[in-house]
Parts: sequence; structure tokens; C-alpha cells
Amino acid sequence: MSYNLFSGKLLSFLRRRQRLAAVRFRLCLWPCLILLSLHPSPVLADQWQSHKSIYQAINQYALANLGGSATSTLLDERSRYPLCKSTLVISLPFNNHKTIKVGCPSSVSSKQPKWSLYLSIKVNSSVMAWRLITPILEHGIIKSSQVQLQKHATSSVNFLGEDNSPVGKRVKRGIAAGQWLNKGDFTELQTVWKAVSDLPQGVVITEQHLQASPIELKATTANLLTDKGQIIGQLAKRYIKAGKLLNTGDIEGQQQVLVASQPLAAGRVLIAADMQLQWLANHKLRQPGFNQTSQLLGWVTKRHIAAGAAITKDMLREAYLAVKNQQVSLQINRSNYQITSAAQALANGNLGDKIDVKVLQSGLIKQAIVTGKGQVELLR
Repeated sequence: MSYNLFSGKLLSFLRRRQRLAAVRFRLCLWPCLILLSLHPSPVLADQWQSHKSIYQAINQYALANLGGSATSTLLDERSRYPLCKSTLVISLPFNNHKTIKVGCPSSVSSKQPKWSLYLSIKVNSSVMAWRLITPILEHGIIKSSQVQLQKHATSSVNFLGEDNSPVGKRVKRGIAAGQWLNKGDFTELQTVWKAVSDLPQGVVITEQHLQASPIELKATTANLLTDKGQIIGQLAKRYIKAGKLLNTGDIEGQQQVLVASQPLAAGRVLIAADMQLQWLANHKLRQPGFNQTSQLLGWVTKRHIAAGAAITKDMLREAYLAVKNQQVSLQINRSNYQITSAAQALANGNLGDKIDVKVLQSGLIKQAIVTGKGQVELLR
């Protein structure tokens, strides 16, 4: 029995020693594995694409295609990409300068695996930009002697480039010498027009009456006139004092229309001497006028028209083709003969009107239809 007890204790002791040795082995093994993972063997490292080569490819692409060098977000140090045996393919997948795609094309011959990655980039372009060489106070207007075009390495899209001169622009705030000018530094100005001298009501505005005046663009300037071409030739709608900025309520248009050259009585058949062209303000034209004499020749006035008044359609009627008490040509058409006879119109009539006529040869009164100027046809 004592032998069995001794054997059991010895077996238990040996098992404890075995477990302790296993624990010590594990404790020694883990640091070695960690060191190996942090320092891969040179043979394994050659199988992966270096991060440095990826950054260099991106920068070379940016210099060649984007107008400057570029920096990208850093890759995770633990990330691994198989070594690309061909040239890395670089592209802008979203048509902007913010994201770049780096890829390795697949190759069957070299058993090259295909892979790609996306990185955010920042392009550092070197461009000609405007720089302030002397300080300027708040709300000051920049002069040509205060700025200079210089080469500027920037990734900003808000800088003031070579094609956007700051001369004549008003700054929002004071800017120190040496600062690069940005689009947000300026107050937006709008050129409007002011009267150089007093303008009486109704005067035709000419170029000599106007002076350009750049002002800060605000909501309150919405009605101010900015197009000089829309002002010249217009009329001053009211008295305008010198120095006033012109707005839409200060001017009105005018039209060249036919007016009566003399007083015209009702029933008068218009001739060329009765009309002349004249410029009139729009507010004097209650209806559209005419601007060609040929449009009104032969028309008849419905009422009296004062000299200088615009002639409008509501004042006129078309001239009658057959005039009462005037001689007309009466056409008599029958199946086997045709006769033309002189007659007297007993009523006014236009084309298609039925009027009574008096046959001059017989004195008989017949009904006829107006077919043209001074022409009628006997009705059956």
C-alpha cells in the first residue's frame, strides 16, 4: 500500500512539472512570434509592394497631369499589397482632384494578382497668383501699385489667379502686406449709372448725361440700372437731380410712330401729307401705333384727330371700295353674254357687301355686290 501511495505522488509530481514546462515554452514563444511579425524576413518583404513606391507613383502622376505635386492619406502600416511587376495604374475615378485610384493590372503570364486601392489626395499646384505688396485698409480699393503677380504653391481653389485682377476691387477688411489674395477678400461691386447733370422730365437721355458708379451689390440695389444700352435713348420719366443713381422708375421708353401733321376731320381719306413720324413716350400711346405711311394710305378717319396726336387703329376704318354717290363700274354677267355699264353707288360698301346702285343709262335701281375698288357685279 505504501508503494502505491509513493507511485501516485511521483506521477502527480511529474505531471505538474510537465504542465509547468509547457507554460514556460508558451511564454518564450509568444515574444518570438511578435518580433517575427514586426520584422519580416527580407525574402518575404520583397513579395509586397512598398508603400513608398505607391506614394511616389501618386506624386509623379500629379506632377504630370494635375499641375503640381500631391500628398495622399497614409496607408495603414499593416496593409500589404502583392508586388506589382508592371507599372502601377493611376486614375481619378470621380473626375475630381480629391480621390485617386492606384491599381495593379492582372497578368496571366506572370501570375500577377490584380488589386486596387483608393486614397484621398491634396494637390499642391504652383500657379501665378496675386499678392499684396503694401497694406490696405478696410473697404479700400486696390490700386495696381499695391499688388503683384507671383508664383504661388497652393492647393486652394479660392486664390485670385492671373486672369482675375484685383485692381479696382474693394476689400471687405484690412489686409497686411505679403498676403495672398483670395476671392473672399472682396466686396462684390456692381457698375450702375448716375446722372451727371439735372435732367428735365421728358428729355432724351444721351451718353453725355451718364457716369459709371461702382457700388457694393446689395438687395437694395436690385432696381438700379446696370446696362448703359438700356438707358441711352430713353426718356426721363420725371425730373432727375444730378448725382442720382438711375433706377427703372426714372426712365421710360419711347417709340417712333405716325402722328397727324394737321387737324384731321372725321371722314377724311388719309394721304401721305396728313402724317409724319415722331418720337412719343410709351405712356402717351394707349394703343399700338403705326410707323409706315403705306400702312394708312386710303384709310378713313372715324372722328376728329388733333395735330400731333398718334394715329391708332381705333381712330380709323378701311376706305370703302364703293363710295356713296360715286360712280362705279357695273358688271352684268350672264351665261351667253357679258356687259359693263356705268352706275352710281347709293351706299358705301366694302368687298362682298350688297349695295343698291343706279344704272346711269336707264335710271333703274338694281342690287349689286362689291367686287373691288369701284367695281360691282349685278345680282341675279
